[in-house]
Amino acid sequence: RKKVSRTLLTSSVLTTVKSQHNKRTAKMPSFAKTAITALLLALPCASGFVTPKVGVPTVNAPVSAPESNTALNIMNDVPYGEESRKYRRTVYDFDAWKKHRSQDRFWYNMKTILESGIYRGLLNEVGAVSAVAALAIVWNGLATGYTDFDGVTHEAVINSLPKLALPMSVFTVTSPSLGLLLVFRTNASYERWDGARKMWGLMINRSRDVVRMGAQWYDPSTAETGYCEPGTVVEVDADERADKLNRLSKSVWSFSRALARHLTPPEEDEEQFQKDVRERLEPAQAEALIAADHRPNKAMYDIGCAINDLPMHFMRRNQMDKDVAHFEDISGGCERIFGTPVPLVYSRHTARYLTAYLLTLPLGLYGSFSDSWNHIALIPSVAVISMFLFGIEELATSLEEPFSILPLIGISNKIGVNCDELAKFTPSLPSTSMATASSVQEGSPSMASKTAVAK
Repeated sequence: RKKVSRTLLTSSVLTTVKSQHNKRTAKMPSFAKTAITALLLALPCASGFVTPKVGVPTVNAPVSAPESNTALNIMNDVPYGEESRKYRRTVYDFDAWKKHRSQDRFWYNMKTILESGIYRGLLNEVGAVSAVAALAIVWNGLATGYTDFDGVTHEAVINSLPKLALPMSVFTVTSPSLGLLLVFRTNASYERWDGARKMWGLMINRSRDVVRMGAQWYDPSTAETGYCEPGTVVEVDADERADKLNRLSKSVWSFSRALARHLTPPEEDEEQFQKDVRERLEPAQAEALIAADHRPNKAMYDIGCAINDLPMHFMRRNQMDKDVAHFEDISGGCERIFGTPVPLVYSRHTARYLTAYLLTLPLGLYGSFSDSWNHIALIPSVAVISMFLFGIEELATSLEEPFSILPLIGISNKIGVNCDELAKFTPSLPSTSMATASSVQEGSPSMASKTAVAK
């Protein structure tokens, strides 16, 4: 009996609550219904400041990003966020530069704003700010009154509610400091990107220089003593010279390729790296490079061995070793950038400051949109503002680790092509010898002139 009575009592209470809820809903003004519905629709967008994990478009990307990924052929359906970084490794050509400085670039960039991976990755953040703006409109409509769809003004629905608003002077005072934080954040990140690109540019130059010196200074007359013997005439074995210079060229390429792999996620490039190395290097050298713990160091060792195998004056070999030493500096510099971000305390403070500023900005701008219907223009306005300001911080974060958006594999392949061509160069003038005339003044004081004749 007690259980039956409890059940009947519970049913009667639920029935009473439902009837009261229906009466209140029926009395609720149309504005409140519409506003609450809009707020509920906007709330899912504010579920955390993270990259969405569901519904992200995907493509079947290759193991390594396309080499000729210019501004003219970037795919339109690539995913945004972390997965899109491999498609940002742009390499410009003449056509790309023409488009880049086109007079229509302003309208083109505005037309494609919804296709931007940066902005598409900020949907949660922009949605959260828009939700705050919608909440302020609903709250203040209930607290201070509203205008219905017929243009009739109604009094406050809940008089006890305070108005949600902040003085605009709060944001006027804090905006300069926020601007300084964002400027420093973007400048620091760009310097890291620029430094990484300059290091890889220096690698291109030094790689070419090493192979050029090897091809130009190849001198069999120095094979025994390391310097020129007086009156020596030596014939150059063209096949032997080609083999040794080819080994040097491939070893130089292997360093840039190993460093590119060293700075790229294994799941993206490991398979392609092993394939490339096995195709270009001798089997023993390729397997040793793949098995090495620090592959760039192993590649530098192979370069040194290839240089030592070249017959040339010892002072010229020293000059080539100096160029190879730059590879060590490049490798260490890249590892420094990759392993050390901008101080986390600065990055986190900037992100917190920017988030708090934009989440409270609708409360400061609420009064400025009194001319629009129920301040409704506040929502799109703060959405656009937050999109651009969050975008600045997102750009800085994207540039902070530059190697995943630099075309490292493309640069490495370019080095390979250039070095292979340099290794095949031979003197084009009949009077030019393999060993230049300046060699008579190097090394031993008793050195006399010599000639190297190619078979």
